[in-house]
Amino acid sequence: MNTRILRTELRRSIAPWAALAILVVAFGFLYSFSGPWSKAPLAWDENWVPAAEWSRFLLVFLWPIAIGAGAIQGMRDSRSGMAELLTTMPRPGWHRAAKLAGALGGLLVLGYLLIFAVGAAQVIFSGAFFTFGWLPLVVVGVLAMLAGAWIGLGIGRLLPHPLTAPAVAVAALVTVLVLQLAGAQGSVLVGAVPAWVSSLSPAVDMTNDPFTSTASRVDLGQGVWLAGLAATGFLLLAARSKRTKALSVVPALVAVAIAMPILPATYAEAVAVDPRATAMVCDGPVCVPRLLEPDLARVAGPGKEALRLLGTLPDAPVRVTALNRRLASDEVPPRAADTVLVDLLNWSFRSTKNADDMTRALVAGTGTPTCYTIYGADRAFLDELTARSITSSWFLGEWKMLEGSWLSEEKKNEVLRDWETFRALPPDVQRTRIIAQRQAGLTCQGNQLHILRGGAR
Repeated sequence: MNTRILRTELRRSIAPWAALAILVVAFGFLYSFSGPWSKAPLAWDENWVPAAEWSRFLLVFLWPIAIGAGAIQGMRDSRSGMAELLTTMPRPGWHRAAKLAGALGGLLVLGYLLIFAVGAAQVIFSGAFFTFGWLPLVVVGVLAMLAGAWIGLGIGRLLPHPLTAPAVAVAALVTVLVLQLAGAQGSVLVGAVPAWVSSLSPAVDMTNDPFTSTASRVDLGQGVWLAGLAATGFLLLAARSKRTKALSVVPALVAVAIAMPILPATYAEAVAVDPRATAMVCDGPVCVPRLLEPDLARVAGPGKEALRLLGTLPDAPVRVTALNRRLASDEVPPRAADTVLVDLLNWSFRSTKNADDMTRALVAGTGTPTCYTIYGADRAFLDELTARSITSSWFLGEWKMLEGSWLSEEKKNEVLRDWETFRALPPDVQRTRIIAQRQAGLTCQGNQLHILRGGAR
């Protein structure tokens, strides 16, 4: 009997169409637009945690749909003129409310889980290491969809007006966007609201660091808040008296009171590093974080060759290690005398597929990373790029410009003349200047191109 009633609710309600709407919006976004969600190692279909994080990010769009659909469905009794009749029935109001809430909430949850499942199914075949870091993100996402559907049902039942559904959907969208932007790096709204208030948003910000995830206290606090919000929505839907409707808000208020001390006081505390993702796996002297283990095969050979070439210099590096954290946009890459440090999240390394080009990139700067941030593209940056191209070509014995496709033909010719001038020097002078350039690369002091030209630091 109960199963038949539930099937009837599924046929009569907006639930199937709402579930279809979130699937169309989610997959349309993921497959129609290019962004971090489509590029390794942050792609939603290449690692477990990013798959869950991008599913949660989509709640920016999906949660308003859930609330709007709930509001439309919640007005059904009022539109049909049965509201007063149903209040006279001896059967408890929550019996009927449970069927409607179960139908809409259940299908929206299944739709949300299907979004994650499609990404997870592809992750399985990508060779990514398994971690349970995705589980809290998905559980909170499920609670968010349930809370959205049920609070929408409650609001629709409480305010049966044609403008209710679009109004609450737009309000939900604006609220989620404001809370999300308040915690996003570089946003004009950063700091506009306390960190714990921003954490109440069911959606997470765009993923930019594959080594981190939401902190446990964020997951717990959000779970408490969303469970309370869902309870308030259900009580509003089932309530028959004004007194019961007024008391329906209590679970949400209590949930906020409980979540407030749990949620982080600062935005920095809202993220946590996954120790399994950052643990190193090695092939001899070449190591990468476990998260990037699929890259080890393409880095190991060139890395060993780079160490062999660099080994002809005094105090040469003895290992190649990929960074296990995301560099900030204004951060100069770290460096160490005994290690060639590689940022495999950098687009230039990620786009390098050829083994010889990877070796060239590793010996560039005589095994030292750039001394500039991603915003440091000025004249000095071009000088350093020229110096790094000269050093890599010196080790490999063949001229090739690094990342120089954007230069004008006149500038490319100027750079080529620098290489030819350097190559015409006696071998011992070339070696001396290469060693001096390495010291400048390790300390980020002096113009590396001037050093290769024979000038003072």
